[in-house]
Amino acid sequence: MTFAQTFRRIAAVALVSVCALSWVTLGLTVLFDGPNPLLIAAVIAAAVSTEALFWVGGALLGWTAFANRARLWKQLTGSV
Repeated sequence: MTFAQTFRRIAAVALVSVCALSWVTLGLTVLFDGPNPLLIAAVIAAAVSTEALFWVGGALLGWTAFANRARLWKQLTGSV
């Protein structure tokens, strides 16, 4: 395995872990009725980590991942 493949794999695992942890934190904050500032911080962290996962993940996979996603979406919706 090359350095680039190892780096991509480690970055992908780290991104998914951070995103999952932020959503678990948000869930626990809602479940245990945390204070509003903590809830707002948890929502912002979950949103930012999800966006980072999407965009950095797309960059790691290559920009063709976005083109394939658009093509699959057109096939699923039946649009031309």
